[in-house]
Amino acid sequence: MTEPANGGAFPELFGVIRDYAQGDHDHQVQALRVIAAAYLPIYEAPPMPDAREVVEGVLARNGFLLISPETGGLEPSSVDAVVSVATSRLDEEDLKWGAGCLMGMMDALRQRAQEQGYETFVLDSGEVLDGLETILAADIVEDVVEEALEGEDL
Repeated sequence: MTEPANGGAFPELFGVIRDYAQGDHDHQVQALRVIAAAYLPIYEAPPMPDAREVVEGVLARNGFLLISPETGGLEPSSVDAVVSVATSRLDEEDLKWGAGCLMGMMDALRQRAQEQGYETFVLDSGEVLDGLETILAADIVEDVVEEALEGEDL
């Protein structure tokens, strides 16, 4: 196993992910899929480097709407990657970041619907709202854990 470097474990994998995130649409989707899978809250493994900048960079380059060419709807990995990174450490700053990214997606969905019409708006907004629900639940868990730890200190 690789020792943590630059803020996390597996820096070589993170470098590949970061490079893919700079590529074309297909490479960006693959980067987000790997992030969604690699940034799960696993307590036995050392944490990966902070991927917020990578995820937000892909989203920003796509106007917060990474669209699947096959369906014309939102690429699910964009929501999954945000949720995974936001909840992987149960850190308040990460949770706020994730909620902010998903709200940016909701705003972009709304704008697209107003300007172009949008056949998959209901499905896509439902997926983003599910992501927000997951982040909210993680925020509640983080508060409960924090309170429990504070109770132990007394």
